[in-house]
Amino acid sequence: MTLVGTNVPMVGALAKVTGVVNYIADLEFSGQLYFKALRSPYAHAKLLKINPGKAAALPGVRAVVTRDDLADLNPYFGAAVEDQPVVVIDKARYAGDIVAAVAAESREIAEEVVTLIEVEYDELPAVTDILESAKPSAPIIHEQHVDKTAGGNIHGVYHAASGDIEEGFRESDEIIENTYLVPPIQHGHIEPHAVTAFWEASGKLVVHSPCQTPSPLHEQLAKVFKLPLNRVRVVVPPVGGGYGGKNHARIEPLVALLARKARRPVQWILTRDEVFLTGRRFGAVVKIKTGFKRDGRLIARKAEVYYDMGAYALSGPANSKNACLIAGGPYDIPHRDFTTYAVYTNLPPAGPYRGVGASHVCWAYESEMDDIARRLGMDPLEVRLKNLLKEGDRFITGEPMISVGISECVKQAAKSIGWDGKAEQSLRSTPIVRAKGLAVAIKSTSTPSTSAASVRLNADGSAILLTSSAEIGQGAQTSLAQIVGDILGLPVERVSVTFPDTDVTPYDKSTSSSRTTFHMGRAAEIAAGQIRDQLLQAGAKALEARIEDLELKDMRLQVKGVPEKFLTYPQLFRVIFGEPSGSLFGNHTLRTEGGVDSKSGKGKGSSFWFYSASGAEVEVDLETGKVRVLRVAAAVDVGKAIHPRQCDLQNEGSALAGLGSALFEEMRFDNGQPINSTFLDYLLPSTLDHPDEFHSLLVETPHPDGPFGAKGMGEAALPPMAPAIGNAVANALNGVRVRELPLTPYKIVAALRAAKEFSRMR
Repeated sequence: MTLVGTNVPMVGALAKVTGVVNYIADLEFSGQLYFKALRSPYAHAKLLKINPGKAAALPGVRAVVTRDDLADLNPYFGAAVEDQPVVVIDKARYAGDIVAAVAAESREIAEEVVTLIEVEYDELPAVTDILESAKPSAPIIHEQHVDKTAGGNIHGVYHAASGDIEEGFRESDEIIENTYLVPPIQHGHIEPHAVTAFWEASGKLVVHSPCQTPSPLHEQLAKVFKLPLNRVRVVVPPVGGGYGGKNHARIEPLVALLARKARRPVQWILTRDEVFLTGRRFGAVVKIKTGFKRDGRLIARKAEVYYDMGAYALSGPANSKNACLIAGGPYDIPHRDFTTYAVYTNLPPAGPYRGVGASHVCWAYESEMDDIARRLGMDPLEVRLKNLLKEGDRFITGEPMISVGISECVKQAAKSIGWDGKAEQSLRSTPIVRAKGLAVAIKSTSTPSTSAASVRLNADGSAILLTSSAEIGQGAQTSLAQIVGDILGLPVERVSVTFPDTDVTPYDKSTSSSRTTFHMGRAAEIAAGQIRDQLLQAGAKALEARIEDLELKDMRLQVKGVPEKFLTYPQLFRVIFGEPSGSLFGNHTLRTEGGVDSKSGKGKGSSFWFYSASGAEVEVDLETGKVRVLRVAAAVDVGKAIHPRQCDLQNEGSALAGLGSALFEEMRFDNGQPINSTFLDYLLPSTLDHPDEFHSLLVETPHPDGPFGAKGMGEAALPPMAPAIGNAVANALNGVRVRELPLTPYKIVAALRAAKEFSRMR
């Protein structure tokens, strides 16, 4: 039976729905203590004095950690820039920055005594607006980590270009220029960040964390504590959702430090308001200018994008750099000039979020595409198809694009929602209006990148894949088992996939960027293929057949067309080892090549590119501004769907997240203080907001380097969803557009009133 391309039972599904999965909050260790952090009340302040004496002296308190406990450490860590202290050293850089931590016998004691730590601050001017923070006059947040040539709190500037942008604008018949705003939002994972850490008697650090990046976390902890890698162990249990929010070291170094001082295991499970202080999606300001011909051809596009990294960089520089390449969308434009800025602010640190960097620019360039179509009186679908990338086109990086299914994606999305061409932008006048919108997107994956896989085949015909790819609900354990099972001729239940444990499982860069199927899947495919080759060689000799005439199928090696001539796995192992026991091994480290030159912007931007499209039908009440999404289509070029149902579920999750970003979600701050940091105040879409109709559309344009032709797809449907809804709303409003997310009723009503006032004044 072929496994790839079929909907085999999902690994772990029954355990999840019956509640028997052990997440990290279910794990308890003997002598476990409980963690509580003391946080800065100021968005920006010097830490003058700190005295933990009263707290440390109370019964039930086993350790208190402050900056005075960092002397023997490398006290700073970070994914791209080592700018985040384990605990505040010189100054707090956001409201919520951790200045001290307590380990106590109970959570209640920890929460009570942390308030007894005496702290003296000198409050400093704070800057929370992206553009204000980028100005040379802004209060400097990180003196050592800003680009002094750029000014202000700009950490890095990234640039990519092709053609001659000024010449392009001169050649254009018309030009439009606008600014779009995208607020910070929360990941919304159900399981909060959580860590349990302890030190073995040998001096080895053991950390249990629902982390998406166990291998890099392993490296960062070793560096912080000045330990060789073999004296640090990171174990990742099932992860209760991440969406990028559990990438990189966050709270692990501090919990490990407290456990070392207390000499007992320490557990920290964040409250929801603490999660809001730990990670979020970048906010952004996108300035975009487009020149085009009257026949709809795009001639020139310029974009300037400011990304708000918050107080610490995390993946902000990489996000900004990758976003620079895709700021113009999946279009073949002769003249392009894109610049992105990674900017520090006095807000909680931002980091990867599903569709990292792509959603911000997609909101802008896809809104522009509909406005261009409206100005020209053309069908928005026709304008897109006229300009979309095709196989072999050169991207802004200079690389040829391969496995390009973007046109098919938008065609299928349009068909699915009943798209009616140019008529979709016709005038509407009823109080409650229905309208449709389309959008497309392009996204890169982490490049260059490394994933290693190890496969062990047992004599009974069962196999184990050792991998550091985390199971975060996306179904990695299922799809990876399908790939290995297909190569070795095993049913999926005979293949087990490990959870990450850095003492045992090989290196993987991350379970993020929708890279697992493409990278780890390919590594597993090659590793399993090494075992297959050993079996074929042994079987060819025993069966007196040519290797090319043999196949692994149904747990045995047989001659093609002569199924009665076969060897079972125990028989094969007897041929190899002289007895029906032992193990065969396959190992492969996959490293994708690529990267873009920081000066020229040329190179290979991605080992594969994501292509996707969304369609949406909405209903808008013109009196109240309320928007209801009626129908949604999410089309993604998956290369090859390893498990189609899982792909559909990923599309549905991405679409719902995009809907939340479009209509509801926004983290709000008052002078750096979060004011909606619970799920009572922060609006996530509920089941009642789910569209009446949802269509998942899988386009298959095989990629030559992917396992069985597969590409990643988990995030791809999210970026175009908000602009598809936004375009539908603009069509409902007869071209009146709200350029700031989310599209709240207040903004819609205000935009309609402003348009009426403008029309009256004319």
